Amino acid sequence: MKEYVVIRKLVNEGEFEGAIRKAKEVEDKHEKSMIFCMIADAMVYEDKKEEAISLLNEAFEVAKEIEEEFSRSLSMSKIAFIMAIAGNVEEALKMASNIEAPSERIYAMVKISQLLKDVDGIEEARKILEEAERITDEMHDGIWRFISIKTVAYAFVNIGEVDKAWSLIEHAKNMAEKFDEKDASVAHTLIAQFMMELGRLNEAMELINNIREEYDRAWLLSDVAYMKRDIDLLKKAVKIARKMEPRYEKVSVITKIASIMVEWKKKQEADELINKCIKISEDIEYEMEKAMALAVISHTMFENGDERYEDVIGKSIEMAKKLEDFEKEYASPLIARTLIEVGKFKEAMNLINEIENEEMRAEVYISIANDLIEEGREEDAMKIAEFMNDRLLKERIRK
Repeated sequence: MKEYVVIRKLVNEGEFEGAIRKAKEVEDKHEKSMIFCMIADAMVYEDKKEEAISLLNEAFEVAKEIEEEFSRSLSMSKIAFIMAIAGNVEEALKMASNIEAPSERIYAMVKISQLLKDVDGIEEARKILEEAERITDEMHDGIWRFISIKTVAYAFVNIGEVDKAWSLIEHAKNMAEKFDEKDASVAHTLIAQFMMELGRLNEAMELINNIREEYDRAWLLSDVAYMKRDIDLLKKAVKIARKMEPRYEKVSVITKIASIMVEWKKKQEADELINKCIKISEDIEYEMEKAMALAVISHTMFENGDERYEDVIGKSIEMAKKLEDFEKEYASPLIARTLIEVGKFKEAMNLINEIENEEMRAEVYISIANDLIEEGREEDAMKIAEFMNDRLLKERIRK
């Protein structure tokens, strides 16, 4: 959608009226509502909250006309959250209550509660989460209800209600016992992650053994091993990973384990795993996955003081340049992040610049910057914002 790029440029220049006029010309209602959100978000940063609220109300009317339920719910959820950012929490909650898909309604409420928590509105956040919990009770049993309960549980942890969160997870765990093998494996993976974050490592281990997917089992087992500093458990994770097919996922989990070995000063073990990953990468069928695999191998080599990392990341970049544009969009964020991690910021930006589609290119820049912001790396995110000369992104980082 080329209009998004044009309109974002207008927003970055402070041309809000022109941006709104251009947005109103967009025919697709989902795209139009999301562009309105982007403009309103920028208005909030410029202290134009009343104008932002007015535009969000207009966006909500547009969203109501979206035919496909999921897209409609997605738009309404985004609008409600930006409305809360603009300071009208009451209207934001009213908007959220109109979202038909229960899982998306709950997600919107959780995001609003998090916003309130960040401005010391703990009691109000708790009330919103209690209402979100009530909505989960009305949902049909199944994986979406499970995911919604897990989402609410995490939100309760964020406001300090750990016991409440734990009771919800216990309920979700009981639900998972009735799932088919595939959904049960997904559920056990999510619960195990939650348990580890709460420090319940032994209980997490019980669930990890029930996970069907070797990738998930090996990844989580390596997490537990790291937290326990258990080398034998880490080697067990390697054994599980070795059974996987030669794909990017196999390399990603083994390089993760190798990075742990590096941190634990076990250079020889790390070297062995890195060399194993090089051999695995040679057997990967898909060029996109191979390029991504070489990137994560290069990063681990860099951590381990292995000078080969330069050649390996170079091969990854050359392969990425030859990918189809949609493949570049998928692979570039990971490869660019690796380049940033090994101190090659300019090369990272140049790689993303290879994406011909202007909107896709902007999305990749913004996606990486947002990830860095979430990790607390505002300085690195600001470098991207300055490279893009994106005023909206700069304001988000400063806030």
